[in-house]
Amino acid sequence: MTQAPMRDAIRRLRLYYKSRPLFEQVLADPQVARWLPFRRRGARAEIRWKDGGAWTIEARNWSHLPSACRLHRAGIEFDFLDDAKRIRVDGLTLYSPLWAREEASYYRETLCDDVYGVKGSDLAGATVIDVGAYVGDTTLAFARQGATVHAFEPSAAFCGFIRRNLEANRLGERVTLHPVGLAERAGTRRTANDTLNFVAGPDYAIEHLPRGAEMLKLDCEGAEYALLADPRFLAHLRPRSIRMEYHAGPDPLVRHLERDGYRVDPAPCTSPVGLLAATRRVAA
Repeated sequence: MTQAPMRDAIRRLRLYYKSRPLFEQVLADPQVARWLPFRRRGARAEIRWKDGGAWTIEARNWSHLPSACRLHRAGIEFDFLDDAKRIRVDGLTLYSPLWAREEASYYRETLCDDVYGVKGSDLAGATVIDVGAYVGDTTLAFARQGATVHAFEPSAAFCGFIRRNLEANRLGERVTLHPVGLAERAGTRRTANDTLNFVAGPDYAIEHLPRGAEMLKLDCEGAEYALLADPRFLAHLRPRSIRMEYHAGPDPLVRHLERDGYRVDPAPCTSPVGLLAATRRVAA
């Protein structure tokens, strides 16, 4: 084994064993997880859950066990295919990359806990802008309620899964996928698994999106500050409501929203990461 693959293998093992507390919390026999990476490649292991039931994993997929434990802990049904995880949650079928690690928390928040307030909403005929669509979980939730959705995602890999999930749930006709991220400036960034494509957000929105929207959802890893700092962004979209996650404190966002005629209610917490909701004020 050459030096670079050896370093990668050691890194994967270190990351895997950081999940030891998770294994002890979820597995009936955590020792199975301890030795799984060292079993022969064609072997299979039975994983017994502490709360009952069992699941079988191929030894070659040992690095995916932490994700399986998180999904099981969240009460989410799943299985592993050769090219993806297939997850069933809240009546939807979602495919995600094998290397993705945190989808359990995302799906629990967006679909089970409904942090964006989608369930029970009548969105028939409404336009929703979904900035930071991941693999399409919120996009599908909006479309299922009748909305026409413009979904933005900078990850080329995740865009492939969005298309796959739209087809699996037969909601593609209600969604326009924009395979870019709305950011302060245009650019491309490459990672080990992916390519991320960004455009200048306000300019792109003015050129490609309709005026007026029922809802704007933002979960864009810090780009929300630059987007809302430019008054042209909300002046064009004019969403009735905004639901968003912030990543470096709420204060600048609250100032931008109030400047543009929005009421933030209730007041967000002061932690660096959190959720924020705003509603456009109606002129007297």
